[in-house]
Amino acid sequence: MAKRIKVIFFGDVKGTGHRFFIKQKAIELGLKGYCQLNSNNQLEVEVEGPTNAVDEFIHFVQKGVSLQAASNQFTLEVFDDLKGYKGMQSDIV
Repeated sequence: MAKRIKVIFFGDVKGTGHRFFIKQKAIELGLKGYCQLNSNNQLEVEVEGPTNAVDEFIHFVQKGVSLQAASNQFTLEVFDDLKGYKGMQSDIV
């Protein structure tokens, strides 16, 4: 089974390494999707892949992506449909 999640981080996300750590973890877990600042200057992340890998990614998000961040505020949506992403894209490295 596979699933897709969308996470939107708000608060302290700029200059904290969130995008780097998120992309690194997603690639490590074999997830595909994207990670970028949206028009509201919130960090928007969407990843999809095997359910166990997505669940591990959710745990990673819940425990705190970056030690440099003063807060770990986010919303999380879970979807059963996949979009067919080909890789893990980011608006940084």
